[in-house]
Amino acid sequence: MKKLSLAIAILSSSLLVPSVLALDSSATTQTPVYVIDDKVVLGRVENVYLDNVDVLEGIPFAGKIDTGADTTSMHAVNIRVTSEHEDYQSLENNELLAALVEKVEEDKELDYFDWNGEVFSPFKTTVMFNVYHPYSGEKVEISAPLERVGVIRSRTSSEPILRPTVKLPISIAGREVDTDINLTDRSQFSAPILIGKTFLENNAWVFAGYDYLQEQPTATVVGRKEQVEIEGLPLNVTFSLTNRYSNLHAEEIDIDKKEGLVTFDIETEDGKTKTLTRPLVRMLKVSGKQRPLVYVPVDLNDKHQEQWLVYLRDRSDSKTQLRVGRDTLSESFMVSTKDENLLKQKPKRFADEVKGKKPLVVSPKENVVIDGISLMAEPSVTVSTPLLKVTDFEVTKDGKKSFVEYHLPDANGNEQRIIKPVLKTLSVGDSSRPVVPVRVMLAGKEVELEIALEVLDSDEPTPYFVLGKATVKDGVYINTRADHLLDAEPLFKAGHIETVTVEGMTFAAKLDTGADVSSMSAVDIKLFEKDGIDMVSFTYQNSEGIEQELTKRVVDTMTIKAKKGEEANIRPVVEMHVKLGDLEKKVRVNLQDRSRFRYSMILGKNFLKHGAVVSSDENYLASEKLK
Repeated sequence: MKKLSLAIAILSSSLLVPSVLALDSSATTQTPVYVIDDKVVLGRVENVYLDNVDVLEGIPFAGKIDTGADTTSMHAVNIRVTSEHEDYQSLENNELLAALVEKVEEDKELDYFDWNGEVFSPFKTTVMFNVYHPYSGEKVEISAPLERVGVIRSRTSSEPILRPTVKLPISIAGREVDTDINLTDRSQFSAPILIGKTFLENNAWVFAGYDYLQEQPTATVVGRKEQVEIEGLPLNVTFSLTNRYSNLHAEEIDIDKKEGLVTFDIETEDGKTKTLTRPLVRMLKVSGKQRPLVYVPVDLNDKHQEQWLVYLRDRSDSKTQLRVGRDTLSESFMVSTKDENLLKQKPKRFADEVKGKKPLVVSPKENVVIDGISLMAEPSVTVSTPLLKVTDFEVTKDGKKSFVEYHLPDANGNEQRIIKPVLKTLSVGDSSRPVVPVRVMLAGKEVELEIALEVLDSDEPTPYFVLGKATVKDGVYINTRADHLLDAEPLFKAGHIETVTVEGMTFAAKLDTGADVSSMSAVDIKLFEKDGIDMVSFTYQNSEGIEQELTKRVVDTMTIKAKKGEEANIRPVVEMHVKLGDLEKKVRVNLQDRSRFRYSMILGKNFLKHGAVVSSDENYLASEKLK
């Protein structure tokens, strides 16, 4: 398997961007900055633009990039389908679509995948529909000729679902493609647009390990604390590395679901208030309660305003009125842990800010190796000296020298006794932290660091490492677009279909960037308990004649969202060894009967994030096709 070169690390040694990804340093947010073989490289989520619709020009829609989807789909309402053909002008909507499908299917030699605009143009059919303006909530009317009828076979219904498909130009990272888009209700999904093969084919690769990859170099650098304005009111801002959605302090929240509006009061730290009314995007369940999601206009400085998606709740117990989550961070920002209030200065792009420097770019979840022992790690915007949190430690003296003893678990779970000289002691509040020398692997390089020791809090189960603000001289930046950047694998090209080896069995699998977790076909699924441990036995089988009985420990269960009108699907999750080319990982796999599908296994984000750059229209780039 040919790996992509990692000779260039454009922003930091931890960012792992291959040399064949061409970077345009003058790029705007709508210019492709990462390209392989003239095809743009997209993250798993990117901004999508409908610039040919006047009122939507320059307005980004969140798009999920899915190599497993044949067709691009978009959330639409008030869909109306009409025909000027004399034989069909009395029909509308689903009745009309069914009649057209029946007529087209009379041509027995015409394959479904060959249906296109030429096939349907004689029927003189027009599709009118509305999409919501993300910020104003206005219904924007769009009209286009019917390109084709999408026929979706449902597992719970004998009648197929018919969807009108139109052709519209859509843009991602400056790459505009006339795209077949089927119109549907996506109100239950976070992304209103799903980008499938009708856009990706011959135009893009997908790296599932990143969100908003194309926005990364143009990201604005922010400090760990900032201040912005909403409707002229200054609000304190902090950043969350764990919560997906941003959260705005609001009082007197009134939700008018009939009109789709939310009225609420925002309040500054000194008690000034203002009443806002914003369109309701949807209700979001947070900690068991339904919270309204709205876009609010946020002034970062005198010259720059953005629209942030936030949910509203009373944060009166916090000094921070606005807590920015990972979605907003990933789309627009990179956090410098050592700085504050950078937005009051001239905003700086990340790619420009780090030129000539060697900062450490980390994700919210990391692993590090300290003196040969692997530990979980996380960055901090408050801790300065790198910090190792342990179950306990004991300081002793030998003459004028002090030593500290502590324990860390090795890969087998055995406690390893460690004794280190104390270099100095830090006083933090009422506690003292001994500082010791260690050797740490950071972004593939072993470095010597001085770190402080602290005892775990009562709710912290295992030792872990905190990447403090002063871990490296040029600072620590937090990039929420990916996880485990410090131990990211080399990138490699992969096709939509590849040969994989799973638990000793070799077969073809589908690579699906839209799936969070990999999935494998299983029948005769039987759950049971053994020695207090949840187990599952099942049979794997595929159309190539491979059949094997397996028994695995159940590590989780997954509830798969269903299409509207269908029941959710609950699946057991096990761990399996999966190998594709040179990449071999133990990953979680959910079990379901996939006998009605062509491929018995899909590899999702949890495997593909380890370096697979996937093509939606090429196969067997990382492996050989089975004969």
